[in-house]
Amino acid sequence: LLIVMEKGASLTIVETHAAASGLRNIGAEIVLRTNSQLSHIVVGRKAEGVRVETFAVKAARDARYNAHFANFGARLSRSDITVALEGEGSEARISGVSALGGETHADVTTHVIHAVGHTQSTQLFKKAAAGKSRAVYQGRVTVNEGANGSDSRQAAKGILLGERAEIDLKPELIIFADDVKCAHGAAVGDLEAEQLFYLRARGLPEADARNLLIRAFLEDAVLEIADETIRAEVWRDVEAALEAMI
Repeated sequence: LLIVMEKGASLTIVETHAAASGLRNIGAEIVLRTNSQLSHIVVGRKAEGVRVETFAVKAARDARYNAHFANFGARLSRSDITVALEGEGSEARISGVSALGGETHADVTTHVIHAVGHTQSTQLFKKAAAGKSRAVYQGRVTVNEGANGSDSRQAAKGILLGERAEIDLKPELIIFADDVKCAHGAAVGDLEAEQLFYLRARGLPEADARNLLIRAFLEDAVLEIADETIRAEVWRDVEAALEAMI
């Protein structure tokens, strides 16, 4: 798939990949010209097969790429996203959520390249894993030499809901410029015992309290979707995945 956004254009794309067996190999090249904006939402429902996705994005001056990847796992699932910010004022906001159960797998690998200065990127990924599932986030940010004024933020958090579940988070920064603002963080853990006790002390059964905390944990990543209608549709998929895995 080739998408070319002309100067000043605006577009919202929602991709929904239904559950399927076999191999699904999806590739897209996206070119954002001056002052264009693309909102890109990708929903991968739980599948028994193998799903591989590759997205390559180039953003010119003042262009914006807003993307959200909701992945509910497959036998093997890999989303590879590369965004090159090639014009001053260009911006990438990438977010995603995964809710995995059984023996499913979901890997999101990103690479944001600040090719010139005065560019901005943010990444926020939240993952919940139960059963024997495995969730992976690998996020690399490269700031090229001379790309002063670049601003990059990465955050990835996971919550383990089973003793045999696995979450691997690996943010990376590669910086060749001096005057930049870059930060990253990653954390994996269980539900907070104090929060769970607080809710149970107020009359909530343990299962309801756990469900409430898991939904609250994932919610801010879904809130990155600006369009309320699309956000509500993605949240319904998240709710369905949580009900199946808990």
